Amino acid sequence: MHKYWKRLLWRFDRSFSTNRVWKPILWVVGFFVVGTMVLWLIGLAWARTNAMNGFAETNSRIDEVISLMIGQSNYPLQSGMPHWYQLLVAFVGTMFFTAFLISTFSNLLVNRAASHRKGLLSYYFENHVLILGGSKVVVGIVKSIAADPELRKKDVLIVTNQDAEKLWLQIVARLSGEERKVSLTIYHRERNMEQSLRKSQAELASVIYIVGEDNEEEHDSLNVECWERVKELREKEAKERGQCYLTFERNVSTYLFHALPGEGDTSKMETTIVNRLESIAQQIMIGDDERGGWSTLDRGVIGVGSEKYVHLVVAGMNQMGYAMATTAAHLCHYPNFDENAERPIRTKITFVDKDADVEMKLFKGRYPGLFALSHSSYWENGKEKERMSPEKKYGDFLDVEWEYLKGELVDDWVREKLVEWRNDEKEVLTLALCDEEPERNVANALYLPKEYYRALDERAGLTERDPLIMVYQPISDALVGRTRDVARYRNVIPFGMMLDSFDVRLEKRIAAAKRINYLYNNSDYVMMPSNEEQLNELWRGLSYANKMSNIYAANSIYTKFRSMKVDWKKCTGDFPEEMVEQMARMEHARWNEEKLLVGFSALEESERKRINDGLRRKDKSIEKENNDLKKKEFVHKDIAPYDGLQEASKEYDKAIVRHLIDVINV
Repeated sequence: MHKYWKRLLWRFDRSFSTNRVWKPILWVVGFFVVGTMVLWLIGLAWARTNAMNGFAETNSRIDEVISLMIGQSNYPLQSGMPHWYQLLVAFVGTMFFTAFLISTFSNLLVNRAASHRKGLLSYYFENHVLILGGSKVVVGIVKSIAADPELRKKDVLIVTNQDAEKLWLQIVARLSGEERKVSLTIYHRERNMEQSLRKSQAELASVIYIVGEDNEEEHDSLNVECWERVKELREKEAKERGQCYLTFERNVSTYLFHALPGEGDTSKMETTIVNRLESIAQQIMIGDDERGGWSTLDRGVIGVGSEKYVHLVVAGMNQMGYAMATTAAHLCHYPNFDENAERPIRTKITFVDKDADVEMKLFKGRYPGLFALSHSSYWENGKEKERMSPEKKYGDFLDVEWEYLKGELVDDWVREKLVEWRNDEKEVLTLALCDEEPERNVANALYLPKEYYRALDERAGLTERDPLIMVYQPISDALVGRTRDVARYRNVIPFGMMLDSFDVRLEKRIAAAKRINYLYNNSDYVMMPSNEEQLNELWRGLSYANKMSNIYAANSIYTKFRSMKVDWKKCTGDFPEEMVEQMARMEHARWNEEKLLVGFSALEESERKRINDGLRRKDKSIEKENNDLKKKEFVHKDIAPYDGLQEASKEYDKAIVRHLIDVINV
């Protein structure tokens, strides 16, 4: 009964807190009808009791009770009811519809409505969507819920330490009429307190988003603390498994979860790690939306035999800049790279920052395994001060190189480099302005060398020769949006708005990642199982690192299709074996970069050969050594050139790319 009473109170409070006048009127009419009926039934019972006891016949008509209730009759009535009962009814009616209704009851409604709007009341929810935190990301989450035919049927509860009424207005103002149909409730509480989680029925939620607050100190730590409390609560009391999205703001937090050893989701909660800044970069680079490939780094023009290469210039070595660079390193692997060529064509990522010398050391310190195998260079005052090549003992097989410029976009020598890159016909150039000051990014976008802007017919579309200028605008893209109304600035693209930073296509790519994981586990693959639970069970057994690995693999599918000229929406049948071989090379190049970015290191070439020889002989000691290297020392024998892999390792890559159409048709 308690939960039904709580649900009734929730509906009552929402009705009296809304701007729709008809809802509270219906409640008042309901009170009047119910109250009148109760008093009439008592009078009717009285009349029947009198008749049964042999008294004169009496009528207890409903109109008599109503007349007394509304006070429009002269007392006493010519009625069979006793005068004292008529007096009681009149007194109750008068008190209810004057003193009580107008004062006490009115104050109660006003106070409850105010408490509801401020998020101070508690209700009962189950099988609901729970959002822990009130950051601007919430708007995008609510929009995605409204677009999902299943989720939009559920109640949505937000728990925040912000002003609940103010947050409500901010969210609703940015929703369309259809999106406002989502049943939304806001609690004003701390998300990482057990009492708050219990009052939010976190153990009964079907989907949980842990997003935190804007500009919050220790944001990621608080989110982890909240996640741990939710896990503990659900482990004890949840009846069904739920889905949880744990959001981070800093790259180091994601890096830590990649390193955590895990046997998968043992609690009644399935967790997906989401780095918000990485998610922003993925949305603009992957090319799985209506924009297709025109806003991606490759623009769909790098294919087999192409002499072109992606060049991403990141202005700003900060959290957003690093997210853009590492996302590009995950995605930009193309079929024109030949690790055996004299001058292999590599993706190039350049940082421009006034403190590039210091930031470069910090960046390399985070990924020592990566930079032991990478080409990189450092520039200062227009001169190359240092050039680093892969250590010979590992080999030279990565298809991404790095460059650091100590300076700013206003420096003459940096502007000369920008023009040099712009005029190189082999480069598919993108400039990402990632300064933490949005206004500075806009200014830099408008004051670039004139060669960066389009002097073409206003009606002409963008080509790969037009460098994209991506402008980080975390608050609002309105100014950059107006800039693009000018023909010469059509290649200026805003990105990173907090309100749109939740990736509405993430769930689709997770579904593709589950299919990739299924392929890894089924060497005798024939077709995808029709029962999704089989995919889900395999997925739940993965560590967080392996889940992310499969998601990264799913993210890269669209790059492969663009570079191999595959129209995945129309493609049917199997890929030619030559194409499978080429895409397998691309997939392995991507995997190499991924493993190095999450903290793994490579074996020396001689050690790789020794381990592979021992595995071929099925030497138990070598097998144990290999497992210890991976799990304890984060060293992987397959971070190697594709041609140096065992055939069994190559088959993993081929198994994935051979069935990509099955993977993507979710």
